[in-house]
Amino acid sequence: MPVFSKPAHQPELNRHGVEFFSHANHTVVNGGSFMSVNYSTTQNSGFEILQEHVSPAAFHNSKQRVDPPRCHANTREAVLDELLDWIVGNVQREAWIAWFNGAAGAGKSAICQSIAEICIQRGIKVASFFFFRADNTRNTIDPLVATLAYQIIQLLPDTKTHIVEAIEGNPLIFEQSFEAQLDTLIVRPLCLLQVSDPALQLLLIIDGVDECNGENTQMNLIRTLEKFLSTKNRPFIVLFSSRCENHIQMAFNSRGMNGILTQLPLDDNYQSEEDILCFLNDSFDEIKQTHPFGKSLDDHWPLPAHVDEIVEKSSGQFIYASVVIGFISNPSSNPSVRLDIIRGLRPSGRLTPFAQLDALYRHILSRTFARLWISLTLKMLTHRVSRPLWHLSSPAI
Repeated sequence: MPVFSKPAHQPELNRHGVEFFSHANHTVVNGGSFMSVNYSTTQNSGFEILQEHVSPAAFHNSKQRVDPPRCHANTREAVLDELLDWIVGNVQREAWIAWFNGAAGAGKSAICQSIAEICIQRGIKVASFFFFRADNTRNTIDPLVATLAYQIIQLLPDTKTHIVEAIEGNPLIFEQSFEAQLDTLIVRPLCLLQVSDPALQLLLIIDGVDECNGENTQMNLIRTLEKFLSTKNRPFIVLFSSRCENHIQMAFNSRGMNGILTQLPLDDNYQSEEDILCFLNDSFDEIKQTHPFGKSLDDHWPLPAHVDEIVEKSSGQFIYASVVIGFISNPSSNPSVRLDIIRGLRPSGRLTPFAQLDALYRHILSRTFARLWISLTLKMLTHRVSRPLWHLSSPAI
C-alpha cells in the first residue's frame, strides 16, 4: 500500500517509485494502482454569512456614529409624544406605517434617534437603520435587510433558527431582490414567532430614505414594505423618515397606503422656534460654564437680541442653530469673538463657520439641478444676492 509524503506543489516520487501530485485539498497518484481523492470544503454558517452583509454603522448605537444627533432636553416634546402615541397608544391599530418628513436640517434624524432610545428605555423592541449619503456602508439598500435581521435576532433570539436556516438553505439570498430578502429573513420568521406570541410587536425605524442611492430604489423600499403591511396583521410597524421629495411623496400617495399610513410633517405646528430658543439658551449657559474662556465672558453675554437673531436665521431648521453652537463652542478661541463672526461683525479669515451647511445645501442643489447647471445657478444666485438693494425693485434683466 503506498505511503504518501507531506503534500507539495511539485511532482515527487514516493518510496515505491510512484510519481504523484499533491494538492491542498486532494491527492492524485499517477502510475500506480491506488488513487485517493479527499475533498475538504468549508462553508460559512448562516449566521456568519448574515454578519458579512450587516452595516454596523447603521445601528442607532453604532460607535461609528460618534455623538449622533438627538433631541435636546425639553425640546421636540410635541412630535415625540405624537410618535410615541402612534407606537404604543394604538389599541386597535389603524396605521401600520408612519412617514415622518421635513426639510433638510429640520432635525429628523435627531428625532428618530431619540425615539429609538426612548423605546428601548421603555422596553419596546426596536430595530433601526440610519442611511447616510456620505458613508458607502449605509447609503445603499444592500445591507438593509441583513442589518435589521441581525438586530431582530438580538431582540428575539427565537427567530435565529429560522433566519439562519433560511440563509443556509439559500446562501445567495443576499444576491436576490429586496422583497425576497425581506420576506425570507424578516417577515416569515416574525410571523412564525407571532403564532406562539400573538402580542408580539416590533418597531422598525428607517431613517433618511432620501439618502439611499437611487430614486427608484427609494420608491421600491417604501412600496415593498407597504405590500407586506397592507394585510394589517403583521407583528411589526415601520417608521420612515425623509425629506418630502416628489418621488417619495408619490410612493406614499399610492392606493396601497390608504388605511395603513399616517403622516407627520415637521411644520410650524410643532413650534420649532421655541425649541430652538431653548436649545440656544441652554447651550450658551453650558459654554459660559465649561469653556476655557468662559470667565472672560460678560455676565449678560449673549444679549437676548443676539440669540433671537440666530433663531430668526434658523428659519425653523435645527441644523443652523446646531452649527452655530458648534462653531462658537470651539475651545480654541473666545466664544464672544466667534459670535461676532457669526453676526458678521468680524471677518472670518480662514475659519469656515458654515462649512457643514455649505456641504448640505450643495448636495441638495446637486440633486435638484443637473450637474451641468450647478455652476451657472450658483453664479446667478451670487449675482442676485450681491446686487445693491435699489436693484431689487428694478425689473429683472
